[in-house]
Amino acid sequence: MKKLLFILLILFTLIGCGDVIEKPYVTDNGDTIGRAYLITDSRVGHLRRGMTASSLRKAYGEQYVKQLQTRRESSNDTIPKKVEFYVYDQSNKLLFIAETSGSEKNSDEIDLVKIKDPRFRTTENIGINSSIEQVKKAYDNLNVIQDEGTVAIYIPPVDGYIKINPRYVNGYNPEFIADIPIDSVSNKARPLSFTISWYSHEVGLFSGGFWKDLIRKAVTWMVTQLPVILIIIAVFIALLRGQEILIRRVRKIAINRATKDASVDTAEALKRIDTLSGIVHGVGKILLWTIFILIILSKVNINIGPILASAGIVGLAVGFGAQELVRDFISGFFILLEDQLRTGDYAIINGTTGLVEKIELRTITLRDLSGVVHIFQNGKIDTLSNMTKEWSAIVMLIGVAYKENIDYVMQVMTDVGKEMKADPEFGEYMLDIVEVLGLDEFADSSIVIKAMVKTKPMHQWRIKREYQLRLKKTFDEKGIEIPFPHLSLYTGEATKPMPINIHNMDNRPEEMKVKKEIDPESMKQGK
Repeated sequence: MKKLLFILLILFTLIGCGDVIEKPYVTDNGDTIGRAYLITDSRVGHLRRGMTASSLRKAYGEQYVKQLQTRRESSNDTIPKKVEFYVYDQSNKLLFIAETSGSEKNSDEIDLVKIKDPRFRTTENIGINSSIEQVKKAYDNLNVIQDEGTVAIYIPPVDGYIKINPRYVNGYNPEFIADIPIDSVSNKARPLSFTISWYSHEVGLFSGGFWKDLIRKAVTWMVTQLPVILIIIAVFIALLRGQEILIRRVRKIAINRATKDASVDTAEALKRIDTLSGIVHGVGKILLWTIFILIILSKVNINIGPILASAGIVGLAVGFGAQELVRDFISGFFILLEDQLRTGDYAIINGTTGLVEKIELRTITLRDLSGVVHIFQNGKIDTLSNMTKEWSAIVMLIGVAYKENIDYVMQVMTDVGKEMKADPEFGEYMLDIVEVLGLDEFADSSIVIKAMVKTKPMHQWRIKREYQLRLKKTFDEKGIEIPFPHLSLYTGEATKPMPINIHNMDNRPEEMKVKKEIDPESMKQGK
Protein backbone atom coordinates (compact mmCIF):
# COMPACT_ATOMS: atom_id res chain seq x y z
CA MET A 1 0.00 0.00 0.00
CA LYS A 2 2.86 2.37 0.80
CA LYS A 3 4.30 1.93 -2.72
CA LEU A 4 0.90 2.63 -4.28
CA LEU A 5 0.39 5.79 -2.22
CA PHE A 6 3.88 7.00 -3.19
CA ILE A 7 3.11 6.47 -6.90
CA LEU A 8 -0.21 8.30 -6.53
CA LEU A 9 1.55 11.20 -4.81
CA ILE A 10 4.07 11.54 -7.65
CA LEU A 11 1.27 11.37 -10.22
CA PHE A 12 -0.80 14.02 -8.47
CA THR A 13 2.28 16.24 -8.22
CA LEU A 14 2.82 16.09 -11.98
CA ILE A 15 -0.88 16.65 -12.67
CA GLY A 16 -1.27 19.50 -10.24
CA CYS A 17 1.74 21.51 -11.32
CA GLY A 18 -0.09 23.13 -14.20
CA ASP A 19 -2.89 24.75 -12.24
CA VAL A 20 -2.72 26.24 -8.75
CA ILE A 21 -5.65 27.37 -6.67
CA GLU A 22 -4.67 30.60 -4.94
CA LYS A 23 -6.02 32.43 -1.90
CA PRO A 24 -7.83 35.76 -2.29
CA TYR A 25 -5.75 38.95 -2.22
CA VAL A 26 -6.52 42.48 -1.08
CA THR A 27 -5.73 45.50 -3.27
CA ASP A 28 -4.31 48.84 -2.13
CA ASN A 29 -7.88 50.16 -1.95
CA GLY A 30 -8.93 47.32 0.32
CA ASP A 31 -10.90 45.47 -2.34
CA THR A 32 -10.84 41.69 -2.01
CA ILE A 33 -9.69 39.86 -5.12
CA GLY A 34 -10.96 36.32 -5.47
CA ARG A 35 -10.20 33.58 -7.94
CA ALA A 36 -12.36 35.26 -10.57
CA TYR A 37 -9.70 37.97 -11.01
CA LEU A 38 -6.55 35.90 -10.51
CA ILE A 39 -3.71 36.01 -13.06
CA THR A 40 -1.45 33.00 -13.62
CA ASP A 41 0.46 31.68 -16.60
CA SER A 42 -2.55 29.51 -17.47
CA ARG A 43 -5.51 31.63 -16.32
CA VAL A 44 -6.84 35.16 -16.39
CA GLY A 45 -10.00 35.16 -14.34
CA HIS A 46 -12.35 32.54 -15.76
CA LEU A 47 -10.38 32.51 -19.00
CA ARG A 48 -8.05 29.54 -19.23
CA ARG A 49 -5.18 28.78 -21.52
CA GLY A 50 -6.30 26.75 -24.52
CA MET A 51 -9.84 28.18 -24.58
CA THR A 52 -11.31 29.22 -27.90
CA ALA A 53 -13.43 32.19 -28.82
CA SER A 54 -16.51 29.99 -28.55
CA SER A 55 -15.63 28.79 -25.05
CA LEU A 56 -14.85 32.41 -24.08
CA ARG A 57 -18.44 33.38 -24.87
CA LYS A 58 -19.74 30.46 -22.81
CA ALA A 59 -17.55 31.40 -19.84
CA TYR A 60 -18.51 35.09 -19.70
CA GLY A 61 -21.81 35.16 -21.54
CA GLU A 62 -22.60 36.03 -25.13
CA GLN A 63 -23.87 39.51 -24.22
CA TYR A 64 -20.61 40.46 -22.47
CA VAL A 65 -18.21 39.49 -25.28
CA LYS A 66 -17.88 41.76 -28.30
CA GLN A 67 -15.79 41.22 -31.41
CA LEU A 68 -14.86 44.79 -32.20
CA GLN A 69 -12.07 44.70 -34.72
CA THR A 70 -10.20 42.54 -37.13
CA ARG A 71 -6.83 43.61 -38.43
CA ARG A 72 -3.81 42.33 -40.26
CA GLU A 73 -0.21 42.77 -39.29
CA SER A 74 0.64 43.55 -42.94
CA SER A 75 -0.89 43.54 -46.38
CA ASN A 76 0.67 40.15 -47.08
CA ASP A 77 -2.06 37.49 -47.16
CA THR A 78 0.28 34.93 -45.63
CA ILE A 79 0.25 36.82 -42.33
CA PRO A 80 -2.64 35.55 -40.14
CA LYS A 81 -5.38 37.86 -39.03
CA LYS A 82 -5.69 39.11 -35.47
CA VAL A 83 -9.21 38.90 -34.05
CA GLU A 84 -9.86 40.77 -30.80
CA PHE A 85 -12.68 40.08 -28.36
CA TYR A 86 -13.59 42.72 -25.75
CA VAL A 87 -14.92 41.18 -22.56
CA TYR A 88 -17.07 43.24 -20.14
CA ASP A 89 -18.60 42.62 -16.74
CA GLN A 90 -22.24 43.17 -15.76
CA SER A 91 -21.58 46.84 -15.06
CA ASN A 92 -20.28 47.27 -18.62
CA LYS A 93 -16.70 47.69 -17.42
CA LEU A 94 -13.99 46.37 -19.73
CA LEU A 95 -12.19 43.46 -18.10
CA PHE A 96 -9.69 42.37 -20.77
CA ILE A 97 -9.15 41.99 -24.49
CA ALA A 98 -8.63 38.45 -25.76
CA GLU A 99 -6.83 38.04 -29.07
CA THR A 100 -6.73 35.07 -31.44
CA SER A 101 -4.66 34.50 -34.54
CA GLY A 102 -5.54 32.57 -37.66
CA SER A 103 -9.06 33.05 -38.92
CA GLU A 104 -12.28 34.53 -37.60
CA LYS A 105 -13.71 31.11 -36.66
CA ASN A 106 -14.78 30.44 -33.11
CA SER A 107 -12.46 27.42 -32.93
CA ASP A 108 -9.31 29.59 -32.79
CA GLU A 109 -7.45 29.47 -29.49
CA ILE A 110 -6.79 32.65 -27.55
CA ASP A 111 -3.07 33.40 -27.50
CA LEU A 112 -2.91 36.93 -26.04
CA VAL A 113 -4.80 38.62 -23.19
CA LYS A 114 -4.58 42.36 -22.53
CA ILE A 115 -5.55 43.19 -18.94
CA LYS A 116 -7.75 46.28 -18.60
CA ASP A 117 -9.32 45.92 -15.14
CA PRO A 118 -7.03 46.69 -12.14
CA ARG A 119 -8.85 44.06 -10.11
CA PHE A 120 -6.93 41.39 -12.00
CA ARG A 121 -3.87 40.59 -9.87
CA THR A 122 -1.13 37.96 -9.82
CA THR A 123 -0.44 35.78 -6.81
CA GLU A 124 2.17 38.41 -5.84
CA ASN A 125 -0.59 41.10 -5.90
CA ILE A 126 0.66 42.75 -9.10
CA GLY A 127 -1.80 44.30 -11.55
CA ILE A 128 -2.02 46.98 -14.23
CA ASN A 129 -2.03 49.78 -11.65
CA SER A 130 1.01 48.52 -9.71
CA SER A 131 4.12 50.65 -9.61
CA ILE A 132 7.39 49.52 -11.14
CA GLU A 133 8.89 49.50 -7.66
CA GLN A 134 6.23 46.99 -6.57
CA VAL A 135 6.95 44.87 -9.62
CA LYS A 136 10.68 44.81 -8.81
CA LYS A 137 10.03 43.78 -5.21
CA ALA A 138 7.56 41.05 -6.19
CA TYR A 139 9.83 39.29 -8.72
CA ASP A 140 13.54 38.58 -8.77
CA ASN A 141 14.24 37.40 -12.31
CA LEU A 142 12.85 40.16 -14.50
CA ASN A 143 13.91 40.91 -18.06
CA VAL A 144 13.56 44.26 -19.79
CA ILE A 145 13.06 43.89 -23.52
CA GLN A 146 13.36 46.72 -26.07
CA ASP A 147 12.12 46.09 -29.56
CA GLU A 148 11.20 48.52 -32.36
CA GLY A 149 10.51 51.53 -30.19
CA THR A 150 8.83 49.71 -27.29
CA VAL A 151 10.06 48.62 -23.88
CA ALA A 152 8.43 45.90 -21.78
CA ILE A 153 9.24 44.15 -18.52
CA TYR A 154 8.88 40.42 -18.96
CA ILE A 155 7.51 38.52 -15.90
CA PRO A 156 8.36 34.80 -16.30
CA PRO A 157 6.05 33.41 -13.57
CA VAL A 158 2.95 34.56 -15.47
CA ASP A 159 4.44 34.73 -18.96
CA GLY A 160 3.38 38.36 -19.05
CA TYR A 161 4.66 41.72 -20.30
CA ILE A 162 4.27 45.13 -18.65
CA LYS A 163 4.79 47.84 -21.25
CA ILE A 164 6.38 51.10 -20.05
CA ASN A 165 7.35 54.48 -21.53
CA PRO A 166 10.89 54.29 -23.00
CA ARG A 167 11.79 57.69 -21.58
CA TYR A 168 11.90 56.13 -18.08
CA VAL A 169 14.53 53.61 -19.20
CA ASN A 170 18.16 54.59 -18.81
CA GLY A 171 20.22 53.63 -21.86
CA TYR A 172 17.27 53.08 -24.16
CA ASN A 173 18.30 52.98 -27.82
CA PRO A 174 15.57 52.28 -30.41
CA GLU A 175 18.18 51.23 -32.96
CA PHE A 176 19.17 48.11 -31.03
CA ILE A 177 17.19 45.02 -30.11
CA ALA A 178 18.65 43.88 -26.83
CA ASP A 179 17.77 43.19 -23.21
CA ILE A 180 18.24 45.94 -20.64
CA PRO A 181 18.99 45.42 -16.91
CA ILE A 182 15.99 45.92 -14.66
CA ASP A 183 17.91 48.52 -12.66
CA SER A 184 17.87 50.73 -15.77
CA VAL A 185 14.11 51.24 -15.37
CA SER A 186 13.15 54.17 -13.15
CA ASN A 187 10.74 53.60 -10.29
CA LYS A 188 8.79 56.60 -11.57
CA ALA A 189 7.63 54.64 -14.60
CA ARG A 190 4.03 53.48 -14.69
CA PRO A 191 2.66 50.44 -16.56
CA LEU A 192 1.05 51.38 -19.87
CA SER A 193 -0.39 47.90 -20.44
CA PHE A 194 -0.28 44.40 -18.96
CA THR A 195 -0.35 41.54 -21.48
CA ILE A 196 -0.38 37.77 -20.89
CA SER A 197 1.12 35.74 -23.74
CA TRP A 198 -0.23 32.29 -24.56
CA TYR A 199 1.39 31.79 -27.94
CA SER A 200 1.30 28.28 -29.33
CA HIS A 201 5.05 27.85 -29.42
CA GLU A 202 6.46 26.23 -26.29
CA VAL A 203 9.86 26.17 -24.70
CA GLY A 204 12.01 23.18 -25.67
CA LEU A 205 12.10 20.20 -23.33
CA PHE A 206 15.84 20.43 -22.78
CA SER A 207 16.02 24.20 -22.43
CA GLY A 208 16.71 25.93 -19.15
CA GLY A 209 13.51 27.94 -19.30
CA PHE A 210 11.36 24.84 -19.47
CA TRP A 211 12.86 23.32 -16.35
CA LYS A 212 12.88 26.62 -14.45
CA ASP A 213 9.20 27.08 -15.23
CA LEU A 214 8.43 23.48 -14.28
CA ILE A 215 10.31 23.76 -10.99
CA ARG A 216 8.56 27.04 -10.18
CA LYS A 217 5.15 25.52 -10.81
CA ALA A 218 6.04 22.42 -8.80
CA VAL A 219 7.24 24.47 -5.83
CA THR A 220 4.13 26.66 -5.92
CA TRP A 221 1.89 23.62 -6.09
CA MET A 222 3.72 21.90 -3.26
CA VAL A 223 3.34 24.93 -1.03
CA THR A 224 -0.38 25.44 -1.72
CA GLN A 225 -1.82 22.04 -2.57
CA LEU A 226 0.57 19.36 -1.35
CA PRO A 227 -0.25 19.88 2.36
CA VAL A 228 -3.96 19.41 1.64
CA ILE A 229 -3.32 16.24 -0.34
CA LEU A 230 -1.03 14.91 2.38
CA ILE A 231 -3.78 15.52 4.95
CA ILE A 232 -6.26 13.66 2.72
CA ILE A 233 -3.83 10.75 2.39
CA ALA A 234 -3.27 10.72 6.16
CA VAL A 235 -7.04 10.71 6.77
CA PHE A 236 -7.46 7.90 4.23
CA ILE A 237 -4.79 5.76 5.92
CA ALA A 238 -6.38 6.50 9.29
CA LEU A 239 -9.79 5.43 7.97
CA LEU A 240 -8.36 2.18 6.60
CA ARG A 241 -6.69 1.50 9.92
CA GLY A 242 -9.81 2.54 11.83
CA GLN A 243 -11.93 0.19 9.74
CA GLU A 244 -9.68 -2.74 10.59
CA ILE A 245 -9.73 -1.88 14.30
CA LEU A 246 -13.52 -1.45 14.26
CA ILE A 247 -14.07 -4.79 12.54
CA ARG A 248 -11.75 -6.53 15.00
CA ARG A 249 -13.59 -5.00 17.97
CA VAL A 250 -17.02 -5.87 16.61
CA ARG A 251 -15.78 -9.38 15.90
CA LYS A 252 -14.46 -9.69 19.45
CA ILE A 253 -17.76 -8.45 20.92
CA ALA A 254 -19.74 -10.87 18.76
CA ILE A 255 -17.53 -13.79 19.82
CA ASN A 256 -17.89 -12.88 23.49
CA ARG A 257 -21.67 -12.77 23.20
CA ALA A 258 -21.74 -16.10 21.38
CA THR A 259 -19.51 -17.64 24.06
CA LYS A 260 -21.73 -16.43 26.91
CA ASP A 261 -24.95 -17.62 25.25
CA ALA A 262 -25.36 -21.29 26.12
CA SER A 263 -27.86 -21.82 23.30
CA VAL A 264 -25.31 -20.81 20.62
CA ASP A 265 -22.63 -23.14 19.29
CA THR A 266 -19.42 -21.13 19.65
CA ALA A 267 -17.62 -22.87 16.78
CA GLU A 268 -20.53 -22.33 14.41
CA ALA A 269 -20.87 -18.68 15.46
CA LEU A 270 -17.14 -18.15 14.92
CA LYS A 271 -17.41 -19.42 11.34
CA ARG A 272 -20.29 -17.06 10.64
CA ILE A 273 -18.50 -14.09 12.21
CA ASP A 274 -15.27 -14.74 10.30
CA THR A 275 -17.11 -15.02 7.00
CA LEU A 276 -19.12 -11.81 7.43
CA SER A 277 -16.19 -9.80 8.81
CA GLY A 278 -14.09 -10.74 5.78
CA ILE A 279 -16.82 -9.63 3.37
CA VAL A 280 -17.43 -6.33 5.24
CA HIS A 281 -13.70 -5.59 5.31
CA GLY A 282 -13.36 -6.13 1.56
CA VAL A 283 -16.39 -4.02 0.65
CA GLY A 284 -15.29 -1.25 3.03
CA LYS A 285 -11.83 -1.06 1.44
CA ILE A 286 -13.36 -0.74 -2.03
CA LEU A 287 -15.64 2.11 -0.91
CA LEU A 288 -12.81 3.98 0.85
CA TRP A 289 -10.49 3.67 -2.16
CA THR A 290 -13.21 4.91 -4.50
CA ILE A 291 -13.98 7.96 -2.36
CA PHE A 292 -10.28 8.69 -1.89
CA ILE A 293 -9.53 8.63 -5.62
CA LEU A 294 -12.51 10.87 -6.43
CA ILE A 295 -11.48 13.43 -3.79
CA ILE A 296 -7.89 13.51 -5.01
CA LEU A 297 -9.00 13.95 -8.62
CA SER A 298 -11.16 16.91 -7.60
CA LYS A 299 -8.24 18.43 -5.66
CA VAL A 300 -6.08 18.46 -8.80
CA ASN A 301 -8.89 20.23 -10.70
CA ILE A 302 -10.05 17.19 -12.67
CA ASN A 303 -13.80 17.34 -13.14
CA ILE A 304 -15.17 14.08 -11.77
CA GLY A 305 -18.66 14.69 -13.15
CA PRO A 306 -17.88 13.27 -16.60
CA ILE A 307 -15.97 10.43 -14.93
CA LEU A 308 -18.99 9.46 -12.85
CA ALA A 309 -21.29 9.77 -15.86
CA SER A 310 -18.93 7.64 -17.93
CA ALA A 311 -18.69 5.11 -15.12
CA GLY A 312 -22.48 4.83 -15.11
CA ILE A 313 -22.60 4.23 -18.86
CA VAL A 314 -19.71 1.77 -18.70
CA GLY A 315 -21.39 0.02 -15.79
CA LEU A 316 -24.58 -0.34 -17.81
CA ALA A 317 -22.65 -1.74 -20.78
CA VAL A 318 -20.74 -4.12 -18.52
CA GLY A 319 -24.01 -5.19 -16.94
CA PHE A 320 -25.28 -6.34 -20.34
CA GLY A 321 -21.99 -7.85 -21.44
CA ALA A 322 -21.02 -9.48 -18.14
CA GLN A 323 -24.23 -11.17 -17.13
CA GLU A 324 -22.28 -14.15 -15.82
CA LEU A 325 -20.31 -11.87 -13.48
CA VAL A 326 -23.53 -10.29 -12.20
CA ARG A 327 -25.01 -13.75 -11.66
CA ASP A 328 -21.93 -14.73 -9.62
CA PHE A 329 -22.31 -11.69 -7.37
CA ILE A 330 -26.04 -12.24 -6.86
CA SER A 331 -25.52 -15.93 -6.06
CA GLY A 332 -22.70 -15.07 -3.65
CA PHE A 333 -24.90 -12.51 -1.92
CA PHE A 334 -27.67 -15.06 -1.30
CA ILE A 335 -25.18 -17.70 -0.13
CA LEU A 336 -24.09 -15.25 2.57
CA LEU A 337 -27.59 -13.97 3.29
CA GLU A 338 -29.04 -17.45 3.75
CA ASP A 339 -25.98 -18.67 5.67
CA GLN A 340 -25.62 -21.68 3.39
CA LEU A 341 -21.85 -21.91 3.81
CA ARG A 342 -19.17 -20.43 6.07
CA THR A 343 -15.41 -20.27 6.08
CA GLY A 344 -14.12 -23.44 7.76
CA ASP A 345 -17.04 -25.67 6.73
CA TYR A 346 -16.45 -29.03 5.09
CA ALA A 347 -18.60 -29.18 1.99
CA ILE A 348 -19.25 -30.94 -1.29
CA ILE A 349 -19.55 -28.51 -4.22
CA ASN A 350 -20.41 -29.91 -7.64
CA GLY A 351 -19.12 -33.32 -6.52
CA THR A 352 -15.82 -32.02 -5.08
CA THR A 353 -15.23 -32.47 -1.35
CA GLY A 354 -12.99 -30.19 0.68
CA LEU A 355 -12.55 -27.51 3.33
CA VAL A 356 -13.96 -24.06 2.58
CA GLU A 357 -11.00 -21.65 2.82
CA LYS A 358 -12.51 -18.47 1.44
CA ILE A 359 -15.95 -17.14 0.56
CA GLU A 360 -16.23 -14.07 -1.65
CA LEU A 361 -19.08 -12.46 -3.54
CA ARG A 362 -17.86 -13.97 -6.81
CA THR A 363 -16.09 -17.22 -5.91
CA ILE A 364 -15.72 -19.92 -3.25
CA THR A 365 -12.31 -21.51 -2.60
CA LEU A 366 -12.23 -25.20 -1.59
CA ARG A 367 -9.17 -27.29 -0.61
CA ASP A 368 -9.42 -31.10 -0.70
CA LEU A 369 -7.52 -33.65 1.41
CA SER A 370 -4.75 -33.83 -1.20
CA GLY A 371 -4.10 -30.10 -0.80
CA VAL A 372 -5.54 -29.22 -4.21
CA VAL A 373 -7.33 -25.86 -4.30
CA HIS A 374 -10.62 -25.74 -6.21
CA ILE A 375 -12.25 -22.40 -7.10
CA PHE A 376 -15.93 -22.31 -7.99
CA GLN A 377 -17.89 -19.41 -9.47
CA ASN A 378 -20.93 -18.80 -7.29
CA GLY A 379 -23.21 -18.61 -10.32
CA LYS A 380 -22.07 -22.06 -11.54
CA ILE A 381 -22.64 -23.99 -8.32
CA ASP A 382 -25.28 -26.60 -9.13
CA THR A 383 -25.07 -28.71 -5.96
CA LEU A 384 -23.81 -27.64 -2.55
CA SER A 385 -23.72 -30.00 0.43
CA ASN A 386 -22.56 -28.66 3.77
CA MET A 387 -21.30 -31.54 5.91
CA THR A 388 -20.66 -29.41 9.00
CA LYS A 389 -23.71 -27.15 9.31
CA GLU A 390 -24.68 -26.84 13.02
CA TRP A 391 -23.93 -30.55 13.71
CA SER A 392 -22.47 -33.55 11.92
CA ALA A 393 -23.14 -37.28 11.92
CA ILE A 394 -21.31 -40.39 10.85
CA VAL A 395 -22.80 -43.78 9.90
CA MET A 396 -20.83 -46.97 10.62
CA LEU A 397 -21.45 -50.45 9.16
CA ILE A 398 -20.09 -53.15 11.51
CA GLY A 399 -19.88 -56.74 10.21
CA VAL A 400 -19.84 -59.81 12.51
CA ALA A 401 -19.95 -63.55 11.84
CA TYR A 402 -23.26 -65.34 11.18
CA LYS A 403 -22.75 -67.53 14.22
CA GLU A 404 -22.78 -64.59 16.68
CA ASN A 405 -25.75 -63.62 18.85
CA ILE A 406 -26.99 -60.39 17.29
CA ASP A 407 -28.68 -59.05 20.45
CA TYR A 408 -25.50 -59.60 22.43
CA VAL A 409 -23.36 -57.91 19.76
CA MET A 410 -25.68 -54.90 19.64
CA GLN A 411 -25.55 -54.59 23.44
CA VAL A 412 -21.74 -54.67 23.34
CA MET A 413 -21.71 -51.93 20.68
CA THR A 414 -24.05 -49.80 22.83
CA ASP A 415 -21.86 -50.25 25.91
CA VAL A 416 -18.73 -49.20 24.00
CA GLY A 417 -20.55 -46.07 22.81
CA LYS A 418 -21.60 -45.19 26.38
CA GLU A 419 -18.04 -45.63 27.67
CA MET A 420 -16.77 -43.34 24.94
CA LYS A 421 -19.41 -40.71 25.71
CA ALA A 422 -18.26 -40.74 29.34
CA ASP A 423 -14.65 -40.19 28.31
CA PRO A 424 -13.92 -36.42 28.71
CA GLU A 425 -11.45 -36.50 25.81
CA PHE A 426 -14.09 -37.58 23.29
CA GLY A 427 -17.40 -37.11 25.05
CA GLU A 428 -17.44 -33.33 24.69
CA TYR A 429 -17.50 -33.73 20.90
CA MET A 430 -20.35 -36.28 20.92
CA LEU A 431 -23.84 -34.77 20.96
CA ASP A 432 -25.34 -38.14 21.91
CA ILE A 433 -24.28 -41.75 22.58
CA VAL A 434 -23.72 -44.10 19.66
CA GLU A 435 -27.12 -45.21 18.37
CA VAL A 436 -27.19 -48.84 17.20
CA LEU A 437 -29.85 -48.93 14.52
CA GLY A 438 -30.00 -52.72 14.07
CA LEU A 439 -29.33 -55.43 11.52
CA ASP A 440 -28.89 -53.77 8.16
CA GLU A 441 -27.66 -56.37 5.66
CA PHE A 442 -26.91 -60.05 5.09
CA ALA A 443 -23.55 -59.95 3.36
CA ASP A 444 -21.66 -62.85 1.75
CA SER A 445 -19.57 -63.64 4.80
CA SER A 446 -21.04 -61.45 7.52
CA ILE A 447 -24.12 -59.82 8.90
CA VAL A 448 -23.93 -56.01 8.95
CA ILE A 449 -25.13 -53.93 11.89
CA LYS A 450 -25.64 -50.20 11.31
CA ALA A 451 -24.77 -47.58 13.93
CA MET A 452 -24.78 -43.78 13.92
CA VAL A 453 -23.46 -41.01 16.14
CA LYS A 454 -24.09 -37.22 16.09
CA THR A 455 -21.09 -35.01 16.78
CA LYS A 456 -20.01 -31.43 16.72
CA PRO A 457 -19.03 -30.19 13.24
CA MET A 458 -15.69 -31.44 11.88
CA HIS A 459 -15.31 -34.11 14.63
CA GLN A 460 -17.32 -36.96 13.12
CA TRP A 461 -14.34 -38.68 11.50
CA ARG A 462 -12.27 -38.57 14.68
CA ILE A 463 -15.13 -40.06 16.70
CA LYS A 464 -15.65 -42.79 14.11
CA ARG A 465 -12.01 -43.84 14.14
CA GLU A 466 -11.84 -43.95 17.95
CA TYR A 467 -15.12 -45.88 18.26
CA GLN A 468 -14.08 -48.54 15.73
CA LEU A 469 -10.71 -48.93 17.47
CA ARG A 470 -12.38 -49.51 20.84
CA LEU A 471 -14.97 -51.83 19.29
CA LYS A 472 -12.25 -54.03 17.75
CA LYS A 473 -10.48 -54.40 21.09
CA THR A 474 -13.78 -55.22 22.85
CA PHE A 475 -14.74 -57.83 20.21
CA ASP A 476 -11.38 -59.52 20.67
CA GLU A 477 -11.79 -59.60 24.45
CA LYS A 478 -15.30 -61.06 24.28
CA GLY A 479 -14.58 -63.53 21.47
CA ILE A 480 -16.91 -61.91 18.96
CA GLU A 481 -15.70 -62.88 15.52
CA ILE A 482 -15.16 -60.28 12.91
CA PRO A 483 -15.75 -62.17 9.65
CA PHE A 484 -13.30 -62.87 6.91
CA PRO A 485 -13.74 -64.81 3.64
CA HIS A 486 -14.50 -68.57 4.15
CA LEU A 487 -14.75 -71.52 1.76
CA SER A 488 -16.88 -74.62 2.62
CA LEU A 489 -16.05 -77.93 0.90
CA TYR A 490 -18.27 -81.07 0.82
CA THR A 491 -16.36 -84.40 0.43
CA GLY A 492 -17.80 -87.90 -0.06
CA GLU A 493 -20.94 -88.61 1.94
CA ALA A 494 -20.18 -85.94 4.49
CA THR A 495 -23.24 -83.95 5.39
CA LYS A 496 -21.43 -81.28 7.33
CA PRO A 497 -19.45 -78.69 5.41
CA MET A 498 -15.82 -78.28 6.34
CA PRO A 499 -14.88 -74.58 6.50
CA ILE A 500 -11.45 -73.72 5.21
CA ASN A 501 -9.61 -70.48 5.72
CA ILE A 502 -8.41 -69.69 2.24
CA HIS A 503 -5.84 -67.32 3.69
CA ASN A 504 -4.07 -70.17 5.55
CA MET A 505 -4.39 -73.46 3.71
CA ASP A 506 -1.82 -75.13 5.96
CA ASN A 507 -4.43 -75.18 8.76
CA ARG A 508 -6.62 -77.66 6.86
CA PRO A 509 -7.69 -80.88 8.60
CA GLU A 510 -5.40 -83.89 8.05
CA GLU A 511 -7.95 -85.61 5.83
CA MET A 512 -7.82 -82.58 3.49
CA LYS A 513 -4.05 -82.83 3.15
CA VAL A 514 -4.14 -85.89 0.84
CA LYS A 515 -1.62 -85.69 -1.89
CA LYS A 516 -2.12 -87.48 -5.17
CA GLU A 517 0.53 -88.30 -7.68
CA ILE A 518 -0.30 -87.02 -11.13
CA ASP A 519 0.60 -89.30 -14.09
CA PRO A 520 1.69 -87.29 -17.14
CA GLU A 521 0.26 -89.96 -19.46
CA SER A 522 -3.12 -89.66 -17.75
CA MET A 523 -3.07 -85.93 -18.31
CA LYS A 524 -2.45 -86.50 -22.00
CA GLN A 525 -5.42 -88.88 -22.21
CA GLY A 526 -7.63 -86.40 -20.40
CA LYS A 527 -8.00 -88.51 -17.26
